[in-house]
Amino acid sequence: MSKLYPSHIPLSPVSKILMGIGSAATAITDPRRGDMVAAMGETTALTPILENLRQRMGSDVAGRKLLKEKPRITNQTIDRKTLASFPRGTLGRKYSEYRETHDFTHIVLEQNTNMIGEVTVKYFEGIQFGLPMCVTGAIFGGARLLTKHRQELLDKRLPWVIEQAKSSRFFLAYDWENHFDKQLEDIQRELNVVPYE
Repeated sequence: MSKLYPSHIPLSPVSKILMGIGSAATAITDPRRGDMVAAMGETTALTPILENLRQRMGSDVAGRKLLKEKPRITNQTIDRKTLASFPRGTLGRKYSEYRETHDFTHIVLEQNTNMIGEVTVKYFEGIQFGLPMCVTGAIFGGARLLTKHRQELLDKRLPWVIEQAKSSRFFLAYDWENHFDKQLEDIQRELNVVPYE
């Protein structure tokens, strides 16, 4: 087993399975454990899934550029004060209120960061990206919802989010950092997203 990157710790298939199960159980019971969420993502993302993501990104102009340049959206690469000065309704202004890239999906889908919003976003990511971690998070997160929220998820949100994930542009191939000054409505149109009503 060779290292894929400097900090990579190669695991045997059995170790990967055990690490995947253990990290999934911990991440589901305590989603604040970022280390376990990351471990779950790394151990459950199988090579064919990752190759599919790379192929889909490579078939998009912005996606090819992202694969080549590997830009990061961090506190060092963006100025939150500048983003906060953008007009109301722009992606940059909205993003200035959030902390992580995952939240672009929340913003574009107009989903809150409460439990039902997180589950809805996880379903979107699971369907669009095909990552087991997202699918597992959506299923187990949905099981933790209150009965009325679970019913709303099944009756309204799930049909909507399935349609959005299938018909919208591939989010991993979108160069978010080049659109901070645009109105959110324009980005939704560009990505072919219809907000949840």
